[in-house]
Amino acid sequence: MRVLFLLLFSYLLAFAADEVPERNLLGRSGEASLEGQVVVIPIGQKDLINKQSFKFMQRTLHRAEDEGAKAVVLRLDTPGGLAFDTRSLIMDDFAKLEIPLIAWVEREALSAGAMIAFSADTIYMAPGTTVGSAALVNMMGGEIDKVMRAKLESAFEATMRSIAEQKGRNFDVLQAMMIIDDENERSFGEVTVPKGALLNLTATQAVTEYEGKPLFADGIAASLDEVLEKEGLAGVPVVTPEPTGFERIAWYLAAWSPLLIAIGIGAAWFEMKTPGFGIGGAVALLAFGLFFFGNNVAGNLAGYELMAVFLLGVVLVVLEFFILPGGIAGIIGGILIFGSLWFAMVDQRSFNRDNLNDGIYFSLNELLVKPGLFLCLGLLGALGFVLLLGRFLPQIPLLRSLVAVHNLPGGAPTDAAAQSGLAGMTGIALTDLRPSGTVMVAERKRDAVSRHGLIPAGSEVRVLEDGMTLKVERFSPSSADV
Repeated sequence: MRVLFLLLFSYLLAFAADEVPERNLLGRSGEASLEGQVVVIPIGQKDLINKQSFKFMQRTLHRAEDEGAKAVVLRLDTPGGLAFDTRSLIMDDFAKLEIPLIAWVEREALSAGAMIAFSADTIYMAPGTTVGSAALVNMMGGEIDKVMRAKLESAFEATMRSIAEQKGRNFDVLQAMMIIDDENERSFGEVTVPKGALLNLTATQAVTEYEGKPLFADGIAASLDEVLEKEGLAGVPVVTPEPTGFERIAWYLAAWSPLLIAIGIGAAWFEMKTPGFGIGGAVALLAFGLFFFGNNVAGNLAGYELMAVFLLGVVLVVLEFFILPGGIAGIIGGILIFGSLWFAMVDQRSFNRDNLNDGIYFSLNELLVKPGLFLCLGLLGALGFVLLLGRFLPQIPLLRSLVAVHNLPGGAPTDAAAQSGLAGMTGIALTDLRPSGTVMVAERKRDAVSRHGLIPAGSEVRVLEDGMTLKVERFSPSSADV
């Protein structure tokens, strides 16, 4: 009953992690309303390489529209970042926004930053700023295969051409920022792009007229106040939303997933080696609960479905140890445990991306490499914890009482001869048998394995088979043969 209660408790914790963030943990009911205000979203040097920043921007955009904000201003100072996350943000969020979206280049908007600025309803640049150089690159290093590059550039061109048509912009200008032409020089009025180069524009160049439209930007504004004044929003309250405390905690927990896995597995091993349910079990439950909770709130696939798979794996491993030895249940349980931990760390936006086939070159890192690396680090950490606990546990004063230590009579070392002829004899379990442990039979300490589940320390046992390791069962006088 105790084990069932603990499993139910863990499942409920996972259920809370999956459901509560939709209401309070992300602050939807606790944050001040954005109604009637201008919402400023800073996009800084590292924001476009941080997946959590994309999730926060997405949530802020949804809040701004749902709560009736006047406009959203993207305050850009970025060298670029994750291409496919940027594309998803543009297609799934910017394109569907029904309130004005304004981009202000405060310092620079390069690479993905240029695509974000291009997707706004209105673009302003501060004096001396630059925009451009939006070619696709492999952030893991190395060159992109020629065929794959053509495929990726075609997908991005289609997306940005649609944005250009929707916003009434010069697509050829953005195309010159994204794709190198090794054969031809390109000209946009007074601006020339040499062969083999990408287009970069200063603020002055960006506002020049080309084919009856601004080349890239709609105006120059030295400050946010000037942007708001030009947009007729002077005097409107301005707010810059911040991530909630729970979001920040969840992001840290997700980032430290390998440590939580290591602690959870190490604590579970510790629990198996100590009598009763105590500190090891509590720490394991806490570690894995925080693991699933943090990854769920951080926007990964962790949720009560994967937690249920994880718990099913735990149940099968427990059955393997105590009830159904043979290997099958343990193997299946191990696959379920490690599989659920792996997928719990997969980014949900990447997993649900409709254009996954177009982005497979980039998505392998998001779906396989990073979660697999985190899991391997967690397993290595768990191995380190187990080795340290096995070596130093008996010497730790606070934990010494949890280890079974007995003064046993001396005598000859245990050998095969000394272990024979014991079938049918009774003795005492010196440690919990889960299923293996130590018993006292014929006044000697002997290794033993339980044939019928857990046998707590102090229980009377009967030897079923002798040998180097005795096979025993729990025994009571009332069950003796007559």
